[in-house]
Amino acid sequence: MENHVLNMEEGLNRTAPCSFQKGAIRVDGVLTLARHQLCFEPYSKSSPFGPYGIGMSQVVAVEPCWGKGAGILPITPDGMQLSLANKENYQFIAADIDEWIALIQAELHQ
Repeated sequence: MENHVLNMEEGLNRTAPCSFQKGAIRVDGVLTLARHQLCFEPYSKSSPFGPYGIGMSQVVAVEPCWGKGAGILPITPDGMQLSLANKENYQFIAADIDEWIALIQAELHQ
């Protein structure tokens, strides 16, 4: 993932509050699916996690996952995991996660 500020000319498909999860770390922010990329912007400008932009060309899979408390206890089924070509995995927790997954999968098949 790279630091990225969303260019609104890239076409906005969906945006919503979400949490970025990496192990035991959770950062609240906004997730935006734009044409050809997924962007995460943390609410806290001092967060070491974000803003991030993931190009859809980097994503090899998107699937549901559990959001975890303390990085180990499953607490919500409203998560999705993106697997990237470089073998990194990123998890996001948001409402309507099935819709997010469907939109990202549709973007991957374009």
